[in-house]
Amino acid sequence: AGREPRAERVPQPSMSAAEAVQQAEAEGLTLVRTEGRGGFRGVKYHEGGAKPYAAQIMEGGSLKYLGRFATAEEAALAYARAGKAAGREPRAERVPQPSMSAAEAVQQAEAEGLTLVRTEGRGGFRGVKYHEGGAKPYAAQIMEGGSLKYLGRFATAEEAALAYARAGKAAGREPRA
Repeated sequence: AGREPRAERVPQPSMSAAEAVQQAEAEGLTLVRTEGRGGFRGVKYHEGGAKPYAAQIMEGGSLKYLGRFATAEEAALAYARAGKAAGREPRAERVPQPSMSAAEAVQQAEAEGLTLVRTEGRGGFRGVKYHEGGAKPYAAQIMEGGSLKYLGRFATAEEAALAYARAGKAAGREPRA
């Protein structure tokens, strides 16, 4: 019966994208860009409404909701602040690499002394899966330490196979026929 009355939440005014970026710089935070619809790590875009960007972060094995925001940059700022509060260092921004043609990937594999192992599956090569649609329909993945490690999406099966072969070489594996 002796509970304190719940404090009323006062809505915070939204920041413009430029204000959020400026504030992140002032706080020494990094807003990490991604290729997803949210545009930044930890940001999801939802259709409609005055605040279509949601920020969320993994905390203790659970997804923690950080709020809805008017701009992607403001949501990314909330994510960066939550990461800093949890003692996390931001992971480096992944700069999208230009896609290789199939011939370029095969040539690069030969130059690196790697073998691209053909299979009968839809991906065409070991470690490669094909997914319908999109500019990069081939996904590469490799087993590492008992877990499946995602290596990325690629425009060609050969480029995905090259990523798989490189990961295998880095792990000290010999290609199997």
